[in-house]
Amino acid sequence: MIRFFLGLIAIIFSTTEINADNWILQGNTYNVDTINHIKVGPGTTLTSLRLTGHQNLNIFYTTTDLSNPVIDMRVLKAKNTIYARQEVSGMAMDNDNDSTQFFLGVNADFFNMRKGNSIGSQISNGEPIYVDNNGRTQWAWMTDKQSLMNELKINCIATIGDNIAYLSGVNTVASKNSLTLYSPIYGETTDSVLNASEVIISPIETPITVGKSVKLRVESAPKVGGATSIPSNCYVLSGTDFQGLTINQLKKGEIIEISTSVTLPNGTMIYPNEVVSGYPVILCDGITTDPIDILKHLNGLHPRTAIGNDISGRYLTILIVDGRSNISDGCTSKVLADIMRYVGCDDAINLDGGGSSELYVKNLGICNIPSDGKERTVANGLFAIAKVPIDNKISSIAFAQYQTTLNVGDKYTPIIYGYNKYGILIDTNVKGVKFSCSKSLGKFKNDTLHAKGKGTHILKAHLDKYSASTSITVK
Repeated sequence: MIRFFLGLIAIIFSTTEINADNWILQGNTYNVDTINHIKVGPGTTLTSLRLTGHQNLNIFYTTTDLSNPVIDMRVLKAKNTIYARQEVSGMAMDNDNDSTQFFLGVNADFFNMRKGNSIGSQISNGEPIYVDNNGRTQWAWMTDKQSLMNELKINCIATIGDNIAYLSGVNTVASKNSLTLYSPIYGETTDSVLNASEVIISPIETPITVGKSVKLRVESAPKVGGATSIPSNCYVLSGTDFQGLTINQLKKGEIIEISTSVTLPNGTMIYPNEVVSGYPVILCDGITTDPIDILKHLNGLHPRTAIGNDISGRYLTILIVDGRSNISDGCTSKVLADIMRYVGCDDAINLDGGGSSELYVKNLGICNIPSDGKERTVANGLFAIAKVPIDNKISSIAFAQYQTTLNVGDKYTPIIYGYNKYGILIDTNVKGVKFSCSKSLGKFKNDTLHAKGKGTHILKAHLDKYSASTSITVK
């Protein structure tokens, strides 16, 4: 899939220039050519841009209409394991099922390159996967299908008898005087820690979920030294130093409660279904932020990944800037923020970049050119999903290139995409299509156009009762 789309990119960039415009990014003027603009999923388009000027930049971004009733968002941990890495495409394909289609994905949080754990907190489908309130910023997907970006605090509180204790983290490494919760996603066992006291606990009704107070039963007597097995559908509650004394008082069969909440910096409680970390917020209320003193690499030219939403909250944008190549230089986080504003965002957050920057579309593969030369394994991914069944019947068609520029005498073989009734791309080279155009444009022979007349013309494609059209300009 990757090889196919990279080949298509090469063709597009060498033959087509569409809709030139000018942008001013951090005081420098860029000429902007819209190379392509296609539908890739329910309420979702993919746009590729070529910027020339102070730097040369190739940009790929998707825009999703969140009001589409089948659209939802999901954050996935690689291989559903804290210490693991996986390609974004692999995460999507592993989680595709008969009722949910992972049709769009992007790399997300910064991560430990050696161990594979993400740097910041993550919530998936309402369940805390990794909680470390380390000052990172987060993108949150709310239960009402709105998104926001801020520095969130995830509060996990354990009520043990008459005692109330704040958890230091979820699936994090135990530290001095910490109370930590571990789930099966952490691994088969907890870590060996000499001064850790641990018990196995199981949810009585529902798993630990944001916005709920969950009752759990103690399933084992306290054990000292860590290395406790984490059974399926259970948790391990671990305490070190003073917190270990709390664990040592627990008895098998005892009931405890754990509640999880998420708050904004001003203390307002929110109810996200998905949370993934990035750093920092680069665009806030339409204004580019100044992260110069936050992280040094934000001021260098690198591949970049960002996610943002428009002022109404209806449209979500996922964007990649390619870099570290002779065709695309990469950009700073300030330039990235300006780009996000030009493509319609009011707020945006920077995600992991560099060789991790990769934009995946189902049946197209990776749509940008990763600087590693191939898709990198990453810690987690952010996905747009369609809650619809598998459907491989074509219900609409479209040209792979929405506009094309040719010279007199050029030959052009159109590529036609096929979509199912939900708008998901299911065929990237539909066969049996018939084409029609005016005689002034040229003639078709074996599905190939021989361009003839100068000017702008309409080319039509027909497949049974479905049709599509595109603009062809002949110079």
